[in-house]
This record gives sequence, structure tokens and C-alpha cells, in this order.
Amino acid sequence: MRNLIRSLPATLTLLLPGLAAAETTWVNTASVPVVGAGGGSVYHQFKLNTGVWPVAPGHSAGVAYTWDGWLTTNWGTLQWQSNQSNAYGSQDEVWAGNFNIPPWVSPIVIEYAIYVDDASGARTWNNNGGSNYVCAP
Repeated sequence: MRNLIRSLPATLTLLLPGLAAAETTWVNTASVPVVGAGGGSVYHQFKLNTGVWPVAPGHSAGVAYTWDGWLTTNWGTLQWQSNQSNAYGSQDEVWAGNFNIPPWVSPIVIEYAIYVDDASGARTWNNNGGSNYVCAP
């Protein structure tokens, strides 16, 4: 029992930094380009590329977005693209998604917030400090 108690501080020292590191997510790029036209309609797509830190197994990432001032909320799942080196000597995850905008939406202003879920399902949101992100063509 005494050995178990002595090893507890060492075990906590190794485990707590991993538990204390909260996920962080940010927007790398966002755009609303024209992706087609026909039948008198112009088709746009909301394209989003985000970063997540730290690199860890079990992440999932997504976005909540609207084009009508949050009268309706659309949910999109982002797909993992790669891990890339960052300026701090470690790595970031890159996540991306493309979401079609109905042709009747005009003017197109996309308001959105992004999130990352860790392996245990804890969600971390980034809504641009409470202002939400905004993207327009």
C-alpha cells in the first residue's frame, strides 16, 4: 500500500497534463464560391477549413451555420484532412468541409461557429468570441 501511495504523485504527474490539455479549434479559411449555374440559378457552396490542437485520436469536428440570421440552423461534419507542422514545433490537425447553399438564398451571408469533440465526447466551441464568424462571397 505504501508503494502505491508513493507512486501516485508520479502517475498523476504523467496523466494530468494530458487530461488538462483542452482542445482548441480555429478557422484557417472560409469562402462561399460559385460552384455552378443553370436553369436561371447560381449555386454556391460554403467551404470551410479549420485547425485543431492538440493532435489526438478520437477527434471529430463540425460547424453550425445559418444564412438567415439563425431562423434555421444547419449542421455540418468536417472531415480530417491531415496533420501539419505548426510554428511551435508540434502538429495541428486540419479539418475541412463543403456545404451546398440553396440557390434561392440571396444575399448569401453565412454566419457560423465551429466545434471539436474529443475522444470522450466533450465539445469545445469557437464562435469568434461570441460574435460568430461571418463569410460572404
